[in-house]
Amino acid sequence: MFRFITLVLLSSSFLIGQSEIISASKFPEEGIEFKLNTLTGLVTDSITGQPIEDVYVNIYTGNKILKHTLISDENGYFSKNNIGYLWKPKIHMSADLYKEKSFSLDPSLLDSSSNIRINPEIVPVPDNERVQNLEKSTLKARAETFFIKGNIFYNYINQNYAERVIISSAKAIELRPKHIAMRINNKMYDVTKCYVPQDGKYENLSYILHSLLDEPVFKNSKYPIYLSESLLDPTVIFGTVFNSITNGPITGAEIILTESTIDHLNNFNSSNQIISMDRYNSRKKNVKQSYGKQKYNTYKRRVSDQSGRFAFIINNPGTYELDIRPPEGLKQNRIGNSNIVVQYGRGGWYQSNFYLEP
Repeated sequence: MFRFITLVLLSSSFLIGQSEIISASKFPEEGIEFKLNTLTGLVTDSITGQPIEDVYVNIYTGNKILKHTLISDENGYFSKNNIGYLWKPKIHMSADLYKEKSFSLDPSLLDSSSNIRINPEIVPVPDNERVQNLEKSTLKARAETFFIKGNIFYNYINQNYAERVIISSAKAIELRPKHIAMRINNKMYDVTKCYVPQDGKYENLSYILHSLLDEPVFKNSKYPIYLSESLLDPTVIFGTVFNSITNGPITGAEIILTESTIDHLNNFNSSNQIISMDRYNSRKKNVKQSYGKQKYNTYKRRVSDQSGRFAFIINNPGTYELDIRPPEGLKQNRIGNSNIVVQYGRGGWYQSNFYLEP
């Protein structure tokens, strides 16, 4: 009899313990432990809407253990597969010249395949709050700041020609103390022949850096401080159309560029703002009758190619507006910069990307 009671008590104890284990695993504390297969996202600037490269996206558990670190690519995109189980997860984001951002990862964002997609924005640090990094105040680091990936510079060939170079990679090479050359896209360039964008003009790099260089290389070169406008290519407004969910390129999107080139002396639109095509078509006849030399609001169209890219060549300064007609089944999610002020008809390089979603 005693043995029977003992067995019953042990069995009850085991069942209660097992029940508690099952309960604990099925209903974790506060219900916020969950399995995450893939985390993807797009990081953008909260002011400009442009994607941000080299953002560190750290995933922490509730007890502040770092589980994974992701880094956004050149399109602001990040992705990580097979993340696993997380308890009270938090995301911490950091990037140079941007304020840090932290937030909880909400399990309600899980889709049917246990994936989460987020599109965080981070705030740039104002210029007056930025602390100069003295370690980067070197000749090489200073030179590299003028060569932004995706931007352009001009390589001076002679007084009749300068080569426009789109930057994919840039590194300053110190050939000897206080004397450098630039390696752009794995090709070497003489700093005396590099002209970089400065306040709407293209200025000689060796002139900008002359106080840091050991020799008067700019003075000896006898090249001009600024590149002649006749040597500059026409201004370009360009971009890429992305799928905001997959971050892949979208082919066949129609992009419309509307330009406002209204004569300031005969300005029928006092605010000089861009008008819609309907208003333009309805007013064109009246405007032509009133102002024979009036420059009208005009527009151009492009269709994104297989890489999602598009580009417009601009010949005149002015205010330009980008709009899009998405392919069937897609709608606009966001655009980097829809209104672009072009101050110069030549030498400009303006990027603005579109993001579409199903």
